Amino acid sequence: MGPFGELKESTVSSRLFLFDVDGTLVRLDGAGRRALAAAFQEVFRVAGAARAMELIRFDGCTDRAILSEAVRHMGLDAAEFARAAAEFESSYLRHLNDLISALGPKGVLPSVVTLLETLEQQEAGLGLLTGNSEPGARAKLEPFGLNRFFPTGAFGSEHHDRVVLADLAHRRLEQHGRRRFARRDVFVLGDSVMDVRCGRAHGYSTVAVATGWTSRELLAAESPDYLLDHLGELLPALAAGSAHP
Repeated sequence: MGPFGELKESTVSSRLFLFDVDGTLVRLDGAGRRALAAAFQEVFRVAGAARAMELIRFDGCTDRAILSEAVRHMGLDAAEFARAAAEFESSYLRHLNDLISALGPKGVLPSVVTLLETLEQQEAGLGLLTGNSEPGARAKLEPFGLNRFFPTGAFGSEHHDRVVLADLAHRRLEQHGRRRFARRDVFVLGDSVMDVRCGRAHGYSTVAVATGWTSRELLAAESPDYLLDHLGELLPALAAGSAHP
């Protein structure tokens, strides 16, 4: 018996879809970046926090990596940041919720809800594979009613490397649903080259969607199994079996 106990073997052919958040499910007009800057300003009184955050790459990165880089850019002591981590997270989430509330319903990307409802009806496994912390990811999804689709996943506060997070998400969803998902039936969906690379590292199927901040040309250069302009194209692409259109 494995670490998760006995899993149902009859569902090996079932599919598991692991979704990135920013640029894949939602686009929030830089709310995450601005909320982090506001938290650095509020908690650590960092002058020019917003300018410093603009120097940091976000696409495909995890919160751990982003915060480590931010602390370095702002000249903060890592131990000092660690001591104030809980206060910082509380400030970040408060600012994030305020910024998202101001956006209204436009933050969710086209076809996302319809796709998730269809996959749920088909009893596919659904999970998150995101660079966000879990509270941050949930805060970004909650205003659009998307949390109900994702019972669990793997999050950027747990490890700095998406390759590690991809395996963690796979195993957690197997445990949650009490069923196995063969590697070829695990689909990693995201808008960055890192999403493609972390899926490929495990032999998962990769779906790149050009709704984020990475150009279609750069995504194509990674040769994902499926390259989409938006998530509404996913089910027809899977039905056609088209690879890297």
